Amino acid sequence: MIRFTHLLLLFFFANQTLEAQITIETERDKDNNVNFYANNPKEIPYSVILNFSQLQNMTTPAGGNTMAVASPGRTKVATLRPTLAGQGTSYRYSFSYAKGNVYAKSKIDPVYLVPVSEGVVVKAVLNNPLAATVGDESAKGSYVGVSFMFDQPTQIVAPRKGIVSEMKMDAIVDGKNLSFAREENYIEIYHEDGTFTKLTVLKAGSEKVKVGQQVLPGDILAESGGENYSQGPHVRMINIRTVKDNDRLTYQPFPVLFASDKGNLEIKQYVTFSTEHPEEIITMEMSKKELKSYQEGK
Repeated sequence: MIRFTHLLLLFFFANQTLEAQITIETERDKDNNVNFYANNPKEIPYSVILNFSQLQNMTTPAGGNTMAVASPGRTKVATLRPTLAGQGTSYRYSFSYAKGNVYAKSKIDPVYLVPVSEGVVVKAVLNNPLAATVGDESAKGSYVGVSFMFDQPTQIVAPRKGIVSEMKMDAIVDGKNLSFAREENYIEIYHEDGTFTKLTVLKAGSEKVKVGQQVLPGDILAESGGENYSQGPHVRMINIRTVKDNDRLTYQPFPVLFASDKGNLEIKQYVTFSTEHPEEIITMEMSKKELKSYQEGK
């Protein structure tokens, strides 16, 4: 089976330190309750875990750990209440966070467009975890997304409805016959079920969208890159969800179904097919207003 080395998942984790920070503020009300508020400067929700390491004469319904979702802006995420009135209180806490809504669920079984123009013939292949290429046997078989290769540069499109949550489009990738680069141009999309799609190997400065913008399946995002890579022009795609693992939040990649001329496919091995943009997939998650606008614009 052909696989290509892929740094995208590593980059997804490492880049979190560059994000605008989620902050926590506390306010004590007239009943001596302590309310915790999360300030989220981003356009998408974040999941937050508050870890109370010390509680003196105070309780929280969730016990020592409280998990909540911080919507964009300011959100109340926890409340501590006195156990005994008139007695002294104290508390100590730490917090962690991750982008996405850990509680969100999908209302449908989504099918994704291959993120290129309709009718393009692509060669699809699973990406190879970086750790596996340097001898880590435990990393073999880990899912880290898919590469779609094509003969000529093409437009990169939104594979599913969502909000552009992050992008970097100013990296100039030099060299020849590359397998990967330390910096990659990317666009990330947040979906209403709390998951993300991240697309990398894009042409610098070619973005057609901005952070915070809603996109629909098939909307043009940017132009492809990769001409100086060993596999030629291509785009790499990974889907990730936020999950709670004991007392921490982590990101978990997962495979998805893609529309093609061979039906809906999960990429499990090297395969060549022609991309399709079926109307039922484009309109699958549209609101009534969006659907009306789409039908009027046809």
